[in-house]
Amino acid sequence: MFKNYLKTAIRNLFRNKLTTFINIFGLGLSMSVGLMIMIIVQDALSYDKFHPFPERAFRVLSDYTKKNGEHWPMASTPLPLSNALLKDSNIIEAVTTVYPALGGMATANGKELYLSGVYTEPQFFHIFGFSFTEGSPATALRKPNTVVISKTTALNFFATTNVIGKIIKMDDGVTYTITGVLEEPPGKSHLSYAAYASYSTVTQMEKDKLLAEKSTNWYAFNAAYTYLLLKRNANMEALQPQLNAIAAELNRGNKDGVCKFGLQPLNKITPGKTYLGNDNAQGTSWSKLYFSIGLGLLILLAACFNYTNLTIARGLTRAKEVGVRKIAGARRYHVFLQYILEAVLLALFALVLASVILSLILKYRPFNDSYEMVPTSFHYNSWFFIWSVSYAVAAGIVAGVAPAWILSSFTPLRVLKKLSTARILGNVPLQKALIVFQYSLSLIFIIFLFTFYRQFSFLSKADPGFRHDHMLVVPLNGMNEAVARQKLSTVAGIRSVSASSVKFSGRFNGMNAPLWISDRNNAVNLNYYYAGVRFIEDMRFAFIAGKNFPDNYNDDKERYILLNEQAAHAFGFADAATAVGQRLWISDSTQLEITGVLKDFNYENMGKPVFPLALRNKSSANAYLYIQTEGNDKAKIALNVSKALRGLTTRPPVTDSWLEEDLQAGNSQTATVSLLGFLGFIALSIATLGLLGLVVYTVEIKQKEISVRKVIGASRKQLIHILSKGFVTLLLIAGLISMPVGWVLSKLFLQNFVLRSPFGMGSILMCFLFLLGVGLFTIISQTVKAAKANPVKALRSE
Repeated sequence: MFKNYLKTAIRNLFRNKLTTFINIFGLGLSMSVGLMIMIIVQDALSYDKFHPFPERAFRVLSDYTKKNGEHWPMASTPLPLSNALLKDSNIIEAVTTVYPALGGMATANGKELYLSGVYTEPQFFHIFGFSFTEGSPATALRKPNTVVISKTTALNFFATTNVIGKIIKMDDGVTYTITGVLEEPPGKSHLSYAAYASYSTVTQMEKDKLLAEKSTNWYAFNAAYTYLLLKRNANMEALQPQLNAIAAELNRGNKDGVCKFGLQPLNKITPGKTYLGNDNAQGTSWSKLYFSIGLGLLILLAACFNYTNLTIARGLTRAKEVGVRKIAGARRYHVFLQYILEAVLLALFALVLASVILSLILKYRPFNDSYEMVPTSFHYNSWFFIWSVSYAVAAGIVAGVAPAWILSSFTPLRVLKKLSTARILGNVPLQKALIVFQYSLSLIFIIFLFTFYRQFSFLSKADPGFRHDHMLVVPLNGMNEAVARQKLSTVAGIRSVSASSVKFSGRFNGMNAPLWISDRNNAVNLNYYYAGVRFIEDMRFAFIAGKNFPDNYNDDKERYILLNEQAAHAFGFADAATAVGQRLWISDSTQLEITGVLKDFNYENMGKPVFPLALRNKSSANAYLYIQTEGNDKAKIALNVSKALRGLTTRPPVTDSWLEEDLQAGNSQTATVSLLGFLGFIALSIATLGLLGLVVYTVEIKQKEISVRKVIGASRKQLIHILSKGFVTLLLIAGLISMPVGWVLSKLFLQNFVLRSPFGMGSILMCFLFLLGVGLFTIISQTVKAAKANPVKALRSE
């Protein structure tokens, strides 16, 4: 019996080639999205699965609320917290600090490479399941100036993992002895660093002024991360009173706000449920996963509805087959299974197309930019194959269950009546309701995509508040700044050369530190950059009070600072002029004078609000040259700059970039626009193909009616109108339903930005007219063909 059903299913698929193509193409496109989302979800749920005690390990969270109402939930904590927890608790087995302050150019074995890492303690390797290929986890970080490095780092520097006892020297002059090498982790972790140095090194580095004094600062909430392991049979609720007591003690001496501490289970860090500032987790969030899953299901349903629609519409041609089967003794469930088998078989064919599309996405990564939207570490395996086939079978069942139920439920004499009266939502025919749903979904997609693209296009062209044209940015990369300036002074096409510690790219790449006027308890956490006098001038920052740093002062001992408007307001100055001349403490031994207040400029993404910012002056901290150029031959200027700087560093070749292009890349979200465009194309294709199939079928069954009308004198225009008006009405209904929804979603999306592109009903109507045009073209392309047909061919057998 099954063999007979399979033969019948294959025969029907090949007999109705257009319908089969529409269904396979639509399902294949939608299932490729489903497979992509499956990979994203699988990757998101794979974090931190290899650690030995996931049910007992926790990250401590900070929650700080200022008196002005600002609320900062943070994944980071003050550095002294770990010692306080371990000292006063009898339910903690181990606690460790992760202090991400290790970074810079490192030299070892005659090679110089960038190294990024953290300071931590031996307990780190007890809490987390990182295995050693060399060294002992119990003793590796007991002594100051010791470091454990990853296997990749060892191979990059030494081409071997047998490196115990070898020395790594950082660019701040501090040397570290390698005491361990880590195996490559068996899975993903939200903690992934190239080096783990002993935390006992920090005390001496703070004394030598190589690190900011944070090890005893309880108010540096953004300093580090605290992890702990509870004893067996202990629970997180039992530790909360101790956390509350520590917070209460801090709040007694703090007049600026109120802090709280909480616990987050290790297995709940990635994916995360809520937004946390200073989050060191590298994965996605549950809200994004839910959105992705919902989006994938919605697109799959649209494709399934195509199959449902076309199968029910063509049920008339299968009425005799159903009748013969029932007369021959088939029961309803036999016919039901026949239709389900056809749907599942078609879905499996669609899975092949979906797999091809997925392979292309994984190979060319069109939706990945600085953020890995589709994981590149994915590899096909047996579990993914099983899940994919199960997904296709489920899609086939969902698509086939409605037509199978309807077409198998009546006797042959009543099948036709059932097909013409199958209804949902009261008196709305099923086919019409599905067309309206599909086109409504497509229009909502198009409206949102248009809004998204227009917003980020607007942000990429908006004025950031400083000069960004004709500005070439070159990393110093170990070069002497003064020598580099001298070399560039002879290059044609260069007007000026300045320097800063950061590269503007639409993201904050600077540092953060607490500053205070007189009382450290009232410190304000400020983002800051280092910048020279010429940099302030060349970037054309506007002053609303005061002036630039003094010219040519010796910056070996830092004495001056610039603030933006938000920073001046955060310190409580009555106005910008009042701030000028005031002094701020940056540490217990260093006080800086405010020489000027800058007009706010966008140093992050253009859509974000401007946060308090300071500019400090220390030439040794500069890491990038900003080269102001003239002329339009950018390629020639960049080549001449590269030639002039050649030989000034032994490090890898520098990579220059144009500031204007960096800002556009940081604000344009090209990869996300591409992904939304792909999804919009899928939704529109599914809807259009479904409409095409129904129009073709309608024209086919009305061929004799059209011929009769043509014989008795109906014009082509009248015939096109008769055949098209019902479908056009459905498109108009879809527009009336989806335009308000698209408008609301777009408005909600734009609320996330300070700068917003213009948006109104004109944009909505433009999107609707585009969709209406596509629908009309689909309808008229078939109805014109039918109207032009020779009526004799349709009526000669009558």
